[in-house]
Amino acid sequence: MNMDSFDMILTIAALVMGVMLLTGHGDVLMKGGNAAERKKLYDEKKVQKVSGVTMLLFAALTGLDMVVKSYVYDIIYLVVVIIIFIIMVVLIRRKCKK
Repeated sequence: MNMDSFDMILTIAALVMGVMLLTGHGDVLMKGGNAAERKKLYDEKKVQKVSGVTMLLFAALTGLDMVVKSYVYDIIYLVVVIIIFIIMVVLIRRKCKK
């Protein structure tokens, strides 16, 4: 399997998960960990919305990664993914608390 097909699979998976989370059907994706504690601390609907937007951003970046063939873009891709993940964690901790 080459990297283009792997990127395509990642892009489609991120799009599907992002849409599921944004439409409120992503409960199955939010399972695991200490769910009882998380439900007490965080508003699940807000967490799903933030996670859905994050997944759609990851899908867009991965889709761009298929098109742009450059090592510079690969470095930018990794940096932006890390930044988006950090922003997601901060938003969940600050804006999604009950």
